[in-house]
Amino acid sequence: MSQDVAQQESKGPVMRDLEPMFAPQAIAVIGASRRPGTVGQAVLQNLIYGGYTGVVYPVNPKAKSLSALRCVPSLAAIDDKVDLAVIVTPANVIADLIEEGADLGIRNFLVISAGFKEIGGEGVERERQLKKIADARGLSIIGPNCLGIINTAEEVRLNATFATHMPRQGQLGLISQSGALCTALLDYAKGRGIGFSRFVSFGNKVDVSEIDLLFALARDVNTKVILMYVEDLSAGLPFIDACHEITHGDRPKPILVIKTGRTTEGAAAAASHTGSLAGSDEVFDAIFEQAGVIRVESVGELFDCAEAFIDPILPEGRGTAIVTNAGGPGIMATDACIRYGLKIPRFQEYTLKSLRFQMPPTASVKNPVDVIGDAKHDRYRAALDAVTADENVHQVVVIVTPQMMTDVEQIAHVIAEIKSYCNKPLIGCLMGLVDVFPAVEILREHGVPCFSFPESAMRALAAKARFAEWVRRPISAYRKFEADHNAVQELLQRELSAGRTRLVELPALELLRHYGFPTAPFALAKSADEAAAVSKTMGFPVVMKISGPQILHKTDVGGVKLNLRTEEEVREAYTQMIQSVRGRLGAEIEIWGVLMQKMLEPGKEIILGMTRDPKFGPLLMFGLGGIYTEALRDVSFRLAPVRENVATEMLKSIRSHRLLEGVRGEPPSDLPAIAECQMRLSQLVNEHPRIQELDINPLIVYARGKGAVVADARIILKE
Repeated sequence: MSQDVAQQESKGPVMRDLEPMFAPQAIAVIGASRRPGTVGQAVLQNLIYGGYTGVVYPVNPKAKSLSALRCVPSLAAIDDKVDLAVIVTPANVIADLIEEGADLGIRNFLVISAGFKEIGGEGVERERQLKKIADARGLSIIGPNCLGIINTAEEVRLNATFATHMPRQGQLGLISQSGALCTALLDYAKGRGIGFSRFVSFGNKVDVSEIDLLFALARDVNTKVILMYVEDLSAGLPFIDACHEITHGDRPKPILVIKTGRTTEGAAAAASHTGSLAGSDEVFDAIFEQAGVIRVESVGELFDCAEAFIDPILPEGRGTAIVTNAGGPGIMATDACIRYGLKIPRFQEYTLKSLRFQMPPTASVKNPVDVIGDAKHDRYRAALDAVTADENVHQVVVIVTPQMMTDVEQIAHVIAEIKSYCNKPLIGCLMGLVDVFPAVEILREHGVPCFSFPESAMRALAAKARFAEWVRRPISAYRKFEADHNAVQELLQRELSAGRTRLVELPALELLRHYGFPTAPFALAKSADEAAAVSKTMGFPVVMKISGPQILHKTDVGGVKLNLRTEEEVREAYTQMIQSVRGRLGAEIEIWGVLMQKMLEPGKEIILGMTRDPKFGPLLMFGLGGIYTEALRDVSFRLAPVRENVATEMLKSIRSHRLLEGVRGEPPSDLPAIAECQMRLSQLVNEHPRIQELDINPLIVYARGKGAVVADARIILKE
């Protein structure tokens, strides 16, 4: 193995100060209106009726006053320092208004108006102009085409939106690219009794991005959980670095994301395995996984998980205890627990003794604990006292079904009391809607997450358990290996100058060898006699592979022969292979000859790959290799560069990873050797952006301590 010569330190994301936008002391509303149903009227009234604690200046040259506030004809007429200008005017005048505001010292702008890139044509040019102004003058612009900003903090009470109401105070911060979805989220949260700390719709993100807003919410003391709805990301690695800092710092905050577009097809089909397996959604999954972000599927799941995370206590493991007064819901909870990756632990003997002593004979004292339908608050207390003290239990779900003899509100008070001294996540699952509503309010008043059904409760707890593991996970540095960078540059230039953008085994293996990849001995032979001579020197048995710049998938055309043991077998295989390939591909196909390689000992076959996303850069792939790669699609992706711990985690993220850990007496595979090859690949594709796609398939991996060897590779270059 090559020496680890240096560590590549991340410079870290740049934070911009957006606090004047979330807590302005003075706001100018440009385009404020008295006409009912207009955005200009809605924004102004929301500021007034929402209880904004600062000063509002309506800017309207045609009105003397609006909503009992004196109007000013222009920004220049304001004799005060304006922290935020909210613009709700026609799109074609906004650039001039921002220039005017910048001349007067205003640095922060919220552009709610539409009419930009979402309409195409001239709208795209308008947006470019806004970006140019923001960059040239050091401004911060949220929008355009957005709902606006909300800050529920008592000292601010800012509602600079055209939403229908001010949300209740809470601990959730929400960032949304869609303004229309924002209004639906506000209404949904209101119905569930959920409040927000900060709420921002950023629309077309001409300047201020989701990364800037993430930091703004991360630094807000009132925000405990960050929710996001995004349709795309501004950048990959900066997003990962920002989320790393937020989710893995001294006071980690969870980030929950809805990202639309799971079913969208990727870009045009690529020629390599990696390219065909990596659609656009896999890129986002890889980014979120590396960033420690929890991706959810729906608005309901978003708020379910958010409710669980409002309780700051994180579980020490996945062991989950269930206490219920009904057998059916207990079974449902058990099934959901296993489905979402949690565990149903066995109770300690002292727990079982306590439960047997205090529960009626008809009760079940195993996990899940069934306290029986006639259970009152005292029986729930006894069960919860016992299971929360069990060291095998890391979190507890309490299920209550309303029955004639069930004092649901008293049980809620018991749950809340135990939660106050139980240093483990404890959530309520009060099944129903109407009869249990007062008890649900009791739990939420005491900071106890509450759900209507076991499945949503378990899914939220599973997300919390994964986040807890992420927080405790050590973060390693980037490794940098010795490599012949110049030799690779020369090789790439040679191939491109010859008009070749597809590197098959010979140049591909040469390139990988320059970066320290372990490769099997290889040589090119252009005749049957030369193949036999090379094989004799190399030592039998050998492998023969057709070699030519246009032949990517050799097996499909009869271009691979294995386990050749004599010179005669080699000569015969050479003749048959050339004839077979010519017969299938035609006489005009260019054939260099055959690549002779030393036959490798059997091992596990895996694939390492890379495809370069046009926006986010090189996307690495790992999975089961050989001919089954695309058939099984058991692969994982990460965005390069990868840290050492990320390379290791990739190996465990495929379904078949247990095959590499050793099954039925097999020795475990050399996982560190695979991880090192993955990191070398990460360095290679970062240092050579001309590489568009790359497959190492298969990489033969041997038992732990015996390494891995590249058996085959192909590389596609940018023209």
